Amino acid sequence: MKLNRLVFYGALCAVLIVPAYAQEKRPEHQGKMFDQLNLNDKQKQAMEANKAAHRGKVKQDFEKMKALKEEFNAELMKPKLDMGKINSLQKQFKALQAQLADDRLNSILEVRKILTPDQFSKFISLVKEHEKRYHFKAGDKAGEPISPGK
Repeated sequence: MKLNRLVFYGALCAVLIVPAYAQEKRPEHQGKMFDQLNLNDKQKQAMEANKAAHRGKVKQDFEKMKALKEEFNAELMKPKLDMGKINSLQKQFKALQAQLADDRLNSILEVRKILTPDQFSKFISLVKEHEKRYHFKAGDKAGEPISPGK
């Protein structure tokens, strides 16, 4: 039972980390979004600064998650399992996930300060549309839209 749980957490780690690294950076989409939102130069600069700060933090956290995943998988492969170490790694991983969620919320709140209420409403709409269009399941090619038949 415990081994099944460990294998599940190992697979969960892989599923959570791989999609984040697989997404391509598309600067032309940002420019298109800025145009759709009718941002002025000051807003564009503030949005770019917010994105850069958020991306830098996320990159650091994903590097930490990758290291934890590798350490976790190494622990799983040992002949004798150290459940204290495994539980500690899992706790650290969950804390990083929570931190990522908090950071994303803070970034969105910062965007809300930059944009007008109408622009923010449009921004949320564009983000939802983007997520719907480019959301992919584990095993799908990263960044490819999911066709209705999948």
